[in-house]
Amino acid sequence: MRFWLCWLTALLLAGCDGSDRQLAKESLLYCAEGAPLTFNPQLAASTQTLDATAHQLYDRLLDINPETLQPEPALALDWHRSDDGLRYRVTLRPGVQFHHTDWFTPTRPLNADDVVFSYQRLIDKNHPYHDVSGGRYPFFDSIGLSELITEVKALGPREVEFVLSRPDASFITNLATDYGVILSAEYAAQLLVAGTPELIDQQPVGTGPFLLAQYRIDDFIRYHRHAGYWRGDVQLAQLVFDITPKSSKRLAKLLTGECDVMAHPGASQMAVIKKHPELVLDQATGMNVSVLALNTQKPPFNDVRVRKALALALSRDDILQAVYFGIGYPAESVLPPVSWGYNPNLVMPLPDVERARWLLAQAGLENGFDMTLLAPAGARSYNPDSLKTGQLIQRRLGELGIRVRLQSLEEQILRRELMAGEQDAVLTGWSADNPDPDNILHNLLSCQAIATGTNASRWCHPLFEQQLAAALTAPLLSDRIGYYHRAQEIAQLDMPLIPLNHTLKQQAHRRTVQGLLLRPYGGVTLRQAWKE
Repeated sequence: MRFWLCWLTALLLAGCDGSDRQLAKESLLYCAEGAPLTFNPQLAASTQTLDATAHQLYDRLLDINPETLQPEPALALDWHRSDDGLRYRVTLRPGVQFHHTDWFTPTRPLNADDVVFSYQRLIDKNHPYHDVSGGRYPFFDSIGLSELITEVKALGPREVEFVLSRPDASFITNLATDYGVILSAEYAAQLLVAGTPELIDQQPVGTGPFLLAQYRIDDFIRYHRHAGYWRGDVQLAQLVFDITPKSSKRLAKLLTGECDVMAHPGASQMAVIKKHPELVLDQATGMNVSVLALNTQKPPFNDVRVRKALALALSRDDILQAVYFGIGYPAESVLPPVSWGYNPNLVMPLPDVERARWLLAQAGLENGFDMTLLAPAGARSYNPDSLKTGQLIQRRLGELGIRVRLQSLEEQILRRELMAGEQDAVLTGWSADNPDPDNILHNLLSCQAIATGTNASRWCHPLFEQQLAAALTAPLLSDRIGYYHRAQEIAQLDMPLIPLNHTLKQQAHRRTVQGLLLRPYGGVTLRQAWKE
């Protein structure tokens, strides 16, 4: 073990002598399950990217308070909405410093130009940075941000106004999502002159608690403390994301002290972690759902009888026990019960193979059919083992004569497949980025989300869209709840996707690590962590 600890320290600190001991104490190693696809969370929808970047490198205008679930000041000191709900004016915090890196030295603190740049890039197709790195912004595209915001303008050095095309009750919470990061307009201008605009997403500059020091692809990410961080509460000198896809290896590294924190421990590892005297298991209620999404634009899944037959064939309890080891609960809707928009009157049908056979016969498929089920490789916050889940589904559907070919794909390849829209079915899900019900409903089921691949069922229902739209313009919370209840009822009647399970968010760490915050939504936050 001494060899491994020295090797780790050498990797982290380029040394293993006594002079490095204090730095080792001020360094934290986080065992992550995958590498980020980019260093700009605006461009991705993967938990690996959000965990590694969103709260380490960047800040947002607003944060969501983890206890009250209400927006609170971050880069914006305050905000005001016009009486008609069409204008939001935000006042920025003074003196916020951007990262000083090997590739950029800022000459000024954050100002209104940075906010305007960050959002104009998203909404303006003619913006010089809109098409850089592919021009796709999955979260913001799925909620139709470019149709919602008609203008973002600086009213002064520290004042910005957003002009909307219609009132939207979720607008403020969307500013607080992991994706709402603020980039440096000064850095962007420098890169544009140099002819290397793509570096804005590869060599990042933000205002967050850490700055990028080194990235060895698919191996590790090294961050250094941002000495000028405006919150002033970062105790870690270094933060290293050790990319370790296999859960068993992450646990082994945690047990030997090669890692301080482990992401997404496997459900079968819970007992080992709980019994170990040097380890702590953190759990929090998760705003998430795992689903089986059926391509409603492709036969035979365009037939509601087939979709309902598959729902009747599956056992969510079997999946819960075999995959989640009971760490969660069956989903009756895509919204979890902790959501204020959850409809308590919805109940998923119990398994009924005979009824499922009857429905398939009505659809002319009494002899079954062939299908391919896509599953993301590795663990997800909403599903610790998609491949095992797929195998259980494969077995159940086989009883109906449905021959399932299971295909495991890496995140980037899977995302391309879903955007192309040729898949039969996919095991997917969503971990909410904020407490607003729209965050899950819109991304998994709205018409706009089809093009981004987050709506993997490719279902587009006018009545469902009407409920979502009405909920966003309703003046009273009670009205919004009613619209979301009806939206869930419409989705369950048509069954474009089959809700499977909700799970708890979990992470394990060594007892010497303090100050970790496991939030019910969004990515990993490590700025307040420290080691005894």
